[in-house]
Amino acid sequence: MNRVLILTKNISVDTYLQEQLQKLNYEVLISVSLWDIWEQSHRIDHLMKSFEWIFFSETISDREAKAFGEQFFTDCLVRIVGEEPSEDEVSEWAKWHVSDWILADTSLERLREKLIHKTLVHQVELVNNQTAGLPIEHRKKTFPIYFSDIHFTKLEKEIIHRLVGTKSLSLKRDELCEGWRSKNQNSKLSQLSSAVTRIRK
Repeated sequence: MNRVLILTKNISVDTYLQEQLQKLNYEVLISVSLWDIWEQSHRIDHLMKSFEWIFFSETISDREAKAFGEQFFTDCLVRIVGEEPSEDEVSEWAKWHVSDWILADTSLERLREKLIHKTLVHQVELVNNQTAGLPIEHRKKTFPIYFSDIHFTKLEKEIIHRLVGTKSLSLKRDELCEGWRSKNQNSKLSQLSSAVTRIRK
C-alpha cells in the first residue's frame, strides 16, 4: 500500500483530499505536528522519509514550501493548490524539488490518473538508473507495463500488444484493424481513432 503524508497547519482543510486518497486505497497521514517539528528544528524527521509522497497543504506558504523542499532531494513532493498554477509557478516549484501539483477539490478520477502516471514515471526512472550503460533494447525489456494498473480496455490492450510486437513499433491503420468483428471499415477506423486518442492521453 502506498503511503501519503499531507503536511498542514490545519487538519480540517485537507480532509476532502484525505478521503479521496483513501478511496484509492492509499494510507494517508495528515499531520500538523510533523510540520511544527520541522518549523522548529529545520530538520527532516526520519518518519517523513517513510512516505512515498509528501503533499504540501494550501495552508503552507510558497516561502515555507521552498525552505522545506530545498532540504529534500527526491521528487516525491506535491503542492496542493486551490486553482491551476501558471507555468512559471510550476517551474519555480521544481527548483525546490516540488515535482507536481494537485487541486484541493480534484475529482477521484483525476487524482487516480495523476498518481498512476507519477508511479509509472518513478518506475521508469528507477529502471533507467539501475540499467544505466546497458543497451537501450535491454532497458526497454526491463520495464514492464502493468496494463491492469492503467485500466486499458481490451481493445486498447490489443492495439498496444500489436504495436509492441512489431520491430518498428509502427503499423498501418488497416493492419491494426485486422481481425476486428465489425465489417464496416469506417466503423473500425472510428473505433481505432478513439482508442488511440485515449491511449495517448
